[in-house]
Amino acid sequence: MNDGTIPAVPLKKLETLWLQVGGTLCNLECTHCFISCGPKNDTIAMMSFAQVKERLEESKTLGVKDYYITGGEVFINPEIFEILAVILRYGPLDVLTNGTQISAVKARRLREIQDSADHPLRFRVSMESFEEGANDAIRGKNAYRKAVAGIRCLAHAGFSPILTVTRTWEEEQDAEMESRFIEFLRAAEVPKPQVKILPGFLLGKLADNERPYRDEEYVTEKCFEDFDITQLQCATSRMATGDGVYVCPILVDNPKARMGDNIEETLRPFPLSHSACYTCRVTGMTCKSAP
Repeated sequence: MNDGTIPAVPLKKLETLWLQVGGTLCNLECTHCFISCGPKNDTIAMMSFAQVKERLEESKTLGVKDYYITGGEVFINPEIFEILAVILRYGPLDVLTNGTQISAVKARRLREIQDSADHPLRFRVSMESFEEGANDAIRGKNAYRKAVAGIRCLAHAGFSPILTVTRTWEEEQDAEMESRFIEFLRAAEVPKPQVKILPGFLLGKLADNERPYRDEEYVTEKCFEDFDITQLQCATSRMATGDGVYVCPILVDNPKARMGDNIEETLRPFPLSHSACYTCRVTGMTCKSAP
């Protein structure tokens, strides 16, 4: 049980701004989605271009260095191309997507946006397996074929998307699985294949379909006796939505993680009271891409 010794992570320096551009709307309904995104989930609305621009202007004054957008599925947002172009005026951008909405036409437009930008544009495409059946068992019918097509379109447009996979195997198998995913990306003609393996968060759909966090799964001060607490992502980033700013992407649908109406109101320590913080601590997980 929680004995009240919950540590708070200080905001060391605000370096990264996440934006929930896709809200919780998604064309897929993955069985492990930690915020239960889907075609009918509009709990968190998509961000408008105007809302994104407002947060960008604020982030500039606060010294933010890089940007990430996520959802839901960002390519459902009707203003996505305008949003991408404006963010790239402020800094490097990583786009998290399931890849299924990316056609050759859209990929060429993304190439045009990149060619006219001063900062790099990167993509992270989420899948679950290099085998169609295993992937679609989690992501839904035809998700595999559509994602592979999207990856190929990005690669043909000169991008090298990073593949993001949630671990469904023992951690000791990471090296073997990463190697197999790299081969999968090479077969999809990705020029510089990279893989990011994430732990599962026992929230949303995964909590429903597997199990929720147990009472003993939470962080205490002892968790940081041999670990610098400021290594956690929440020491250097915040998550903006159309309805306020949250501590991180994982807890974006948790009211207790909402820290303010704007970024400046969130520049304070955050108590690591949610069990999802336990997963970040024990796995060393960060939502960010590798440098």
